[in-house]
This record gives sequence, C-alpha cells and structure tokens, in this order.
Amino acid sequence: MNAVRVAIIGCGKIAEKHIASLTELGGEAALAGLYDLNAERLKSFTESVRKTAFPDVAGFASVEELLAHSGADLVVVASSSDSHASLALQALRAGKHVLAEKPLALSMEEAREVIDEAAGRGLVAAVSFQARYLPQMLAVKQAAEQGRFGAIGHGVVSMRWRRPLDYYKESPWRESWSKGGGLFMNQCIHYIDLLQWILGPVRSVYARASASGQDIGVENTGAAVLTFKNGAIGMIEASTHVYPSSLGTSLGVFGERGSVLLGGALLDDISVWKFEASSEADREIPQPQAGGISHTPLYRDLISAIRTGSVPLTAAESSLATHEIVLALYRSIASGKTVELPLQTFSMSKMAWME
Repeated sequence: MNAVRVAIIGCGKIAEKHIASLTELGGEAALAGLYDLNAERLKSFTESVRKTAFPDVAGFASVEELLAHSGADLVVVASSSDSHASLALQALRAGKHVLAEKPLALSMEEAREVIDEAAGRGLVAAVSFQARYLPQMLAVKQAAEQGRFGAIGHGVVSMRWRRPLDYYKESPWRESWSKGGGLFMNQCIHYIDLLQWILGPVRSVYARASASGQDIGVENTGAAVLTFKNGAIGMIEASTHVYPSSLGTSLGVFGERGSVLLGGALLDDISVWKFEASSEADREIPQPQAGGISHTPLYRDLISAIRTGSVPLTAAESSLATHEIVLALYRSIASGKTVELPLQTFSMSKMAWME
C-alpha cells in the first residue's frame, strides 16, 4: 500500500515532533514538503530533515506552491495558533486532509467552518490532542464509559510548568491573546481536553488569571472551576511560572466507586488506580506508553481514517467541546463572571491583556 504523503506548514519546535513520528511510521508515511514564513528557518529545517530522515523532501516558497506541487495527501498545520483555521481551510479547499495543531481556531465560528468544509468534501480534519492516545488515558476513558467510577464527584488538573521570558519573546504570538497565546489556550488545553473527554459536557465555567512576575501580554498563572452537566466539578490550576523548573502535570478523576490519579512529566506516573474490585479489569493497572506523549499513534489513526473512511479519535468535531470551554475561560477572565455554555459569539482575535 502506498505511503500517505504528508506536508508540514510551520517549521518550529512542534514540527520536530511530527518529523520524529513520521520517521517512526516507516513506509506508512512519507514527508512530501515543508513551508515556513521565515525563509531562513525553512532552509535550515529542510536541510536538517534531509540529513536525518527524509532526503528527498522539498521546501516550498509559499503555501500555494506546497498545496499545488508537493503531492501531499495530508497537510499538517503547525504554524502560529492564529493561522490554524485559515490554513486548514486553504488545505481542505485544495483537496487535502488536515491535521491542525491545537487550537483548531480562535472562535467557534471558525472551528465549525473547518469542520463543515471537511465534511462537505469528504476529507478528514483532526486536531493534535495526542494525549488521548496514551494507554492510561484510554483506560480512564473506558472506565468512565463503563460506569466503574460510579457517580463522579470531581476531576482535577494541575499543570506546574516553567516557561522563561525568552520563550515568549522568541515567538511573539505566544504572548498575545489575539494570536492564541496564554497558558489555557497554548499549554493547558491538552489537559482541559482530557478532563472534558472523560467527564463529559460542561454547563458553566469560572476562571481567574494573572501575568505574575513576567512582562508579557498573556496569563502565566490561572485557576478555573468547571461545572459539568452530570453534576461533577472540575478544578484546574495551571502555571508556566514555577520555580526553578517544570514540576509536571497531574490529572485526577474521583468517584463514589473509583479513583484515578496520574502524574509526572508525561502523565505516566499512576499513583492511584483503585476501583471496587468486581472484575479483573478493575484490578489491572494500565501500562503507560514508553516514551510518553507522542504523535505516532495519532498518525496511525489518521492514516487508517484516510484509507478506510473511519473517524479518528481526535476528529476536529470531537474537539469542539474543548475549544468552547477554553474560549469560555477567557470570556470569564475578561468579564470576571461565570460563563454559561453554550458560548455566545466570542473570538480571541480582538482580545488583549487587561492592565
């Protein structure tokens, strides 16, 4: 079977992870082309990839040239967050399947436009929520679906990272709300996604945030309370300003008949896995994925979807709930009020940090 040909738009740090996963896939995928707004970065990145993984890959001078001449089946959008929706639409309209890095868009209207475009053309559109594929997360999801937690009382996310000032200054979009920067949109969104994926639809959110100790235009510290439709409470505390270095992330789900607590840098430390033991499945602790969070399982799922017409686990439509929650968090931060869902018309594109 022919390899799925992949082109990547954006040659920053995240693109390196995509290249690593494409290399792991062997003959299942081939890198067809690269593009970046920065010509020097494109040249350097292309030369590096040619030496280490894909000797025949071409760099293209524009998105239009890449779409017209790379022969790509799948286009990966790994550019700045504010460009994801427009580039995804451009690729879909050129007849390409799309994998967008998170977030898919900075408004619900843009996100739905991407989803509708893909559906109308019979193409796959997915979002890089690769943490869903971790074996331990799939096991938590299955336990929740099977009712093994009983009534879930609450779920908790704690993200304690460090991102120095240089991190924001080297890519200015990271410190701009209007371009998709900020810890809830740019970092914590992965764990917010896991929380809603497991606990279900959210009824309301309340959030507070600050730019503690750094002269940046986005929050580096925040807290939020989510009220789920099933009565559960979600609690999020997150920071990218922890001393002296990142202290990892944890995710916990606590119910009347079961509790799970995952931690560590890659959610691979299962400190609690306890259910009322009624079956072997209740007693068996899942084995975390070697190497941690990777795009490789996501690519395998996408390739299968492209070839068979199946729906991938991270299909863009399945990400709508997460995007709505994150956008609602920012609306709450801006207004100082609880925000009810579904979210009314709201976009990050005109937001700026409040003095």
